[in-house]
Amino acid sequence: MEEQGTRPEEISFEEALTRLEAVVQELEKGELSLEKALATFQEGIKLLQTCIEKLNNFEEQIEVLLTEYYSSAPSWLSNGEAGEQPR
Repeated sequence: MEEQGTRPEEISFEEALTRLEAVVQELEKGELSLEKALATFQEGIKLLQTCIEKLNNFEEQIEVLLTEYYSSAPSWLSNGEAGEQPR
């Protein structure tokens, strides 16, 4: 990630997750030198932080969209479970 000149905020969630999976596989092999393992672990932590930040951002956006939707939706839509008839 950083070695390629890509800043964490410029990488997509899917790219970060794919690279994180590769980092985990590298570390699980146990074939890295101590220094390389530490650098790889640090990269993994940065990728994990990027994924968490992006997921939190997506969650906030979904909450805003749902709030906007339910504020303009018919009242019967928010009074019961999906598929229930209003009483």
